[in-house]
Amino acid sequence: MLIPNAPRRRSGGFTLIEMMITITVLGVLLVVGVPAMRSVLENGRIRTVGESWKQGLALARAEAVRRNAQVEFEVITDADADADVDGWQVRLVSTGAVLHEGSGVEGVEGVDVTILPVDATLVTYNPFGLVVAPNPDGSAPITQVDVESTNPPTNDDRYHPLRLQVLAGGMTRLCDPAVADEDSRACL
Repeated sequence: MLIPNAPRRRSGGFTLIEMMITITVLGVLLVVGVPAMRSVLENGRIRTVGESWKQGLALARAEAVRRNAQVEFEVITDADADADVDGWQVRLVSTGAVLHEGSGVEGVEGVDVTILPVDATLVTYNPFGLVVAPNPDGSAPITQVDVESTNPPTNDDRYHPLRLQVLAGGMTRLCDPAVADEDSRACL
């Protein structure tokens, strides 16, 4: 005999409608989140390289003051015709002794480094921590290093290439060349 008002027992699991709503929400999150994540990754790569160079230059300056001698920061490029940056060294000018080395790109692929003036490879610091111009070999010192992605995200205002400025007083500054002048991240 059937009881007309007996509660039905519901089976466990998802209904087709619940599953479709879940898949739609996940799809929307992926469409919105993937481009933002790509910008975060590219910015992280750029920041890693920029900070490496900034720390190398700061180390060269500090060593010049500490040792009361001229110390140079030199960019190491490969011997191929494309002259890609392989790293940097900090060394004493008088003896040529290498004090520290860095890869310059710190194992990060997909980052392009542009040095100005063109063909500049050195920054020499005197015992007061000031930039020597010209360098002891007669070349112009590095004044600017631009770091950007080789494959930047398109139409994304979250992507920020960086510029490392080497100021005449010896200080270095990591800035964003794309922001307005009144922003504290702007380049000088």
